[in-house]
Amino acid sequence: MVPYSESKQHVANELTLLCDKHHKEAANSLLTEAQIEAANSNPFNVQRGVSSPYALNFQGQAFTCVIGNNQFTGAIRGENNVAALIPISIDDIDLIWFAIAPNGNLFLNANIFDECNLPLLTIVGNCLAYRTETWDIDFQGNTLTVREAARKIFFEITFEPPNQITISRARLLCNGVEIIVRQSHIFVANSGNLFVRNKVENCAIGLQIGRNQRGLGGAMMVNPEIVSRYFMTRKEIRDRERKAKDDMKKMWSQFGINDDDVT
Repeated sequence: MVPYSESKQHVANELTLLCDKHHKEAANSLLTEAQIEAANSNPFNVQRGVSSPYALNFQGQAFTCVIGNNQFTGAIRGENNVAALIPISIDDIDLIWFAIAPNGNLFLNANIFDECNLPLLTIVGNCLAYRTETWDIDFQGNTLTVREAARKIFFEITFEPPNQITISRARLLCNGVEIIVRQSHIFVANSGNLFVRNKVENCAIGLQIGRNQRGLGGAMMVNPEIVSRYFMTRKEIRDRERKAKDDMKKMWSQFGINDDDVT
């Protein structure tokens, strides 16, 4: 708000964040300093409690979602000539899904919840929005990173138009189920299941956890009866994850497979 040419220093109280449109208006003297200061003291998105929708550009006749080195792809069409793929669903609540409309438009959708089962981030028909009270949200280049504390990433997604997304790190929460996503694997903390380098093609649901009253086919399914629904500490989850990785490596070694990529 105070030009560097005048202050010759970077002071937090003299700085604000502007979108491209308002930055151009400020640079061209179409916004006064008083207007900028007033907006800075009461930002529009903070008033609403949610960010303005951000349009994502996806298109094509097929789609790919990579989650923790597991790949989900699809291009099949249903009775209404609509293609759909749900990489992860918990209790019939779809956390991430793609849909291709009859006119060929490709839409990405997502529901990311916090520990209280409240929506933290949503993508509806390629329109991205998130709660502004979240600790830290960083959208640089084509990668969106949501942190729950310093150096603790809650969710990281890379948008790769025209038809791919990659989730390399995440805590996916829903109805007491917690899924840990790392670059090399997906770990379901409640059941102890570890998923590594799977490829799912043209299946309604990639990973189905809990209730499935819709009767949709799932490539990988976790029995609802073995999904415990209680809060686990970070240490307990980490210990379960480490044991699951060790058990998998032991199983692979019996077949002469030595893989240190599961980190």
